[in-house]
Amino acid sequence: MQIQKNNLSLKDMGRHLFQAGAFLFLISWGAKIDFDLGGLVSFTLQTLFLGLAYYYLPFGWRLGLVTVYLLLGILGIPVFNGGAGWDYFSSWPLGFFMGFVLSVFVTKSSKSNFYAFLSFFFRVHMIILLSGIVWIGVYADSFTRALETCVELLPGAIIKSLVGAAIVWVVEKKLVLKTKGIKR
Repeated sequence: MQIQKNNLSLKDMGRHLFQAGAFLFLISWGAKIDFDLGGLVSFTLQTLFLGLAYYYLPFGWRLGLVTVYLLLGILGIPVFNGGAGWDYFSSWPLGFFMGFVLSVFVTKSSKSNFYAFLSFFFRVHMIILLSGIVWIGVYADSFTRALETCVELLPGAIIKSLVGAAIVWVVEKKLVLKTKGIKR
């Protein structure tokens, strides 16, 4: 009987650990970059950084990252946008947090072009947005409030999807040029 070895080298594990730590910092910091547009939910860069983390980290690391992030917030460490602790976590933003977990399962395309990158970020944002607005509808007991929240957040989700896709496109283009030995 053969024993399957884990193909993750110590070097890869260290790289993923560093990336996950950096993304944890960026996600927490992105939650604090707050553009209040007057609605229930403010525009932050949290999901942009979350999407980048999900794009660059393997599945297990994504799941670990979002678990640690949510646990830090539940334990009262101020990593969320509007509050911390169990009471805040389990109130109106719970649907968005559930969307963070569900969007871990979004897969990347085998294609490496801007539209594939945009599709990835758009799917991540739509899962988070839909989970959030459904929960807001339940929490506020108002279908109207859920739709208003959707209308408020949709432009930001589209903008962050475009920015995330552009970042990945630039990074991928630089990596391709670097591996081919072409300097710009």
